[in-house]
Amino acid sequence: MGALKGMFSFFTMIRLDITQEDMDAMDRKFWMVPAVGALYGLIAAVMMTVLAHPQCIGLNPLVASVITFFVIFSFNRFLHIDGTIDTGDGLVVAGTREDHLRALKDSRIGAGGMAFALMVILMSITMAASIPFLFVAILLFCSEVLAKVGMVSAAAFGEPGDGMAGNSVRNTNSLSLLLAIITAAAMILAFGALICMLEEHTSFLVALGNDFSILICAALIVSVLTGLLMSCVAKKNFGMVNGDVLGAANEITRVTVLLTFLILISVL
Repeated sequence: MGALKGMFSFFTMIRLDITQEDMDAMDRKFWMVPAVGALYGLIAAVMMTVLAHPQCIGLNPLVASVITFFVIFSFNRFLHIDGTIDTGDGLVVAGTREDHLRALKDSRIGAGGMAFALMVILMSITMAASIPFLFVAILLFCSEVLAKVGMVSAAAFGEPGDGMAGNSVRNTNSLSLLLAIITAAAMILAFGALICMLEEHTSFLVALGNDFSILICAALIVSVLTGLLMSCVAKKNFGMVNGDVLGAANEITRVTVLLTFLILISVL
């Protein structure tokens, strides 16, 4: 429970009475972070459904997606966006590893980092708006949960730095990643079951039927591979995975998962 308290206090605007023990528990049990993704997924699913459904507000899906992601980004105080900007700055700068690290840790925002984060944000928004409406609730929920699996994967395969996230990376290994995958899969299946129950009483939400398992298995694999790729890129350029890289892993994993969903929906 202490780990969850620390995570919800750190990764959201929810203010809880936490202690150093809770933060230490969060570092030791970083694999539990998909639970935070489930909260964001629930927010995204409900908001997109209410905003875009013709029987509710009926906004254009693109407008609904912009509003939804603005709420999500605001709810975590733009924490992961800040990490994405810093990581982008660190990656685009030319020079040695020390130059990359200096740009990563520089508090000023460079054009490369801003453009990098902007492209990631635009891809998330447009891909979410492109999901067929009947699938939007379950797939947005999945994308937020699996974005956190990408973070755990980056931590599991990465080298720890000396910043705030150092202990989280140091305490995360292949077993932690397996536990994160199991946790994420359980939450997704539970949400899918909820959708199936609601399907009997409302026309707002529709499950994916037999294709659902294929989509989720593929997206799980993609989320792990994205985190692995982020850890490799970070090791090459920075020699470590820090909090900024984990934040970028969250945002980039969401993009790759949404892209996977869109590709598979078009071919299945």
